[in-house]
Amino acid sequence: MHARKSKEYSINSKDGETDDAIQKAVSEMLESNPESMKRITDAANKVAELQMEQQRLIDEMKALEGEDEGQGVVLAEAEAAGLIAEAEAQAAELLLKAAELQAASAKAERMEGEGEINRIESIKAGVFSGVGGCLSTLPFVFASADASRVGILANLGVVAVSSFLFGVVYRYAVRSDVRNTQLKGGVVGAFGLVRGLSMAQEVVGAGSGGYSSLPGVDVMGEAAIVMGQSMILFGFCSAALEFAARNSWVELGHDDGHQL
Repeated sequence: MHARKSKEYSINSKDGETDDAIQKAVSEMLESNPESMKRITDAANKVAELQMEQQRLIDEMKALEGEDEGQGVVLAEAEAAGLIAEAEAQAAELLLKAAELQAASAKAERMEGEGEINRIESIKAGVFSGVGGCLSTLPFVFASADASRVGILANLGVVAVSSFLFGVVYRYAVRSDVRNTQLKGGVVGAFGLVRGLSMAQEVVGAGSGGYSSLPGVDVMGEAAIVMGQSMILFGFCSAALEFAARNSWVELGHDDGHQL
C-alpha cells in the first residue's frame, strides 16, 4: 500500500510540473518569441511522455492489484482445502472408531451367544450321560443287597449326579478334539478309577473290620467288582454321548463329523 501511495504521489507531482510547463510555454508564445515555440514543442513532448508514464504506472498498479487478488484467492483455496482435508481425516477417524466399536460389540455378542450355546449343550450332554449311566447301573442296583425302594432311589440318585458331571466334563475335555479316542478313554478311566477306588475303599474297610486286618480274597473280589462297575458306568455314559452326537442330539465340539 505504501508503494502504491508513493507512485500516485509521483504521478500527481509530474502532472503539476506538466501544467507549469504548459503555462510557461503559452506565455512565451504570446510574446511571439521563436524560442518559445521550441519550448512549447518540448513541453508537449514532455506531456506526452508523462502521460505515457502515467498510463504505464496505472497498468502496473492494476497488475499488482490483480496479482494480490490472485494470491488471496490461491491462499483462500489452499486454506479451504486444508480445512476440508482435516475434516475428512477426522471423519475417517470417527468412522474407524465406530467400526471398531461395532466389531467389538459383534464379537461380544457372538461370544455371549457361543457361551449360551455351550451352556445349553453341556446341560444336554449331562442329561444324556445321566440317562446312560442310570440305565447301565439298573441291573447292579436291583441285584444289590439293599434292593429296597429307598436304596434303589438313593443309588440311582448318586449315579445320576455322577453321570451328569461326567457328561459335562467329558464334553469340555473332548470338544476341541472329538476324534481323539485316547483322550476320551482317559476321561472315562479317570472318572472310573476315582469313583471305583472310593467305593472299593469302603468295601475293603467294611470287610476287614476297619482295616484292623488284611482283607480276604472275597473282600478284594468285591472291591474289584465295584471298580469294574464304575468303569462300566462311565463307559456307558460315554457311549450314550457318542450316540447322541451321531444323531445330532447334542454337540460335543468341533470336528465331530456331525455338527460344528
